[in-house]
Amino acid sequence: MAFTYVWNKRNLYRQKITLFGLLALLLLGANTAAVAQKKIKGENKPGYDEKRVHYGFYLALPLTRYNLQHSQWYADQLANADATGEGYITANTKTNIGLYTGLVLNVRMAEYLDLRFVPGVGFYGRPIVFTNTQAEDVEDVQTISSTMVELPLLLKYKAKRRGNFRMYFVGGLKPGIDLGNRKNNPELPDEQLLQVNKFDLAVEYGVGLDIFYPYFKFAPELRFSQGLLNMHQPLNDDAQKYSKSIDRLTNRNISLILFFE
Repeated sequence: MAFTYVWNKRNLYRQKITLFGLLALLLLGANTAAVAQKKIKGENKPGYDEKRVHYGFYLALPLTRYNLQHSQWYADQLANADATGEGYITANTKTNIGLYTGLVLNVRMAEYLDLRFVPGVGFYGRPIVFTNTQAEDVEDVQTISSTMVELPLLLKYKAKRRGNFRMYFVGGLKPGIDLGNRKNNPELPDEQLLQVNKFDLAVEYGVGLDIFYPYFKFAPELRFSQGLLNMHQPLNDDAQKYSKSIDRLTNRNISLILFFE
């Protein structure tokens, strides 16, 4: 299946470039903050860590996509196409940019450990590209849009504060509920409809940098999210070839998050 190899190679390079870009933004923000902090003498907000509870808000730009596993029907039609020389349908995912924002409730558990509840609302559009080789390799991009209420519960492990800076790691679980229309486009023919499930659960982990200013704390964070649940909702209709091509869909996000607390 050379076509899937080439496509996956292209997606792999794109993901690496995207990841390096997000890391560069994170390092650039930290470097800019470090330059600004050199102009400020002394330690900002010296009693910040002694407080039990902190509040704030955040803005985030995620790169989002589906991790797609093909169905047995998909494999069978490829095998038949190789044997008979007939056309076939391919299915591959693409990365897209989303947006989410929310609030922060941070509870101090120990000297270097916090519990964070960061509920928010996310807006996503995850494309799946179907190519029909019988129609001269015409691509049909099906974008599944979601408006998600997300409820991440995370543990934050903090390094020792150095002046006005501190590195940290986060990890935990993120339940989500889709409030939007789960059909990609109800005006499409029946054989092209795709649907996803309403509930999701993801594992999240990441790294960030706390930067203390005189009146607030700013923290750029790079966070990875891997869905655990199969979001694909099968449709019991033999005519729906797009849906039959898919066995499993799970969400994948790489997010640059800016916290203000």
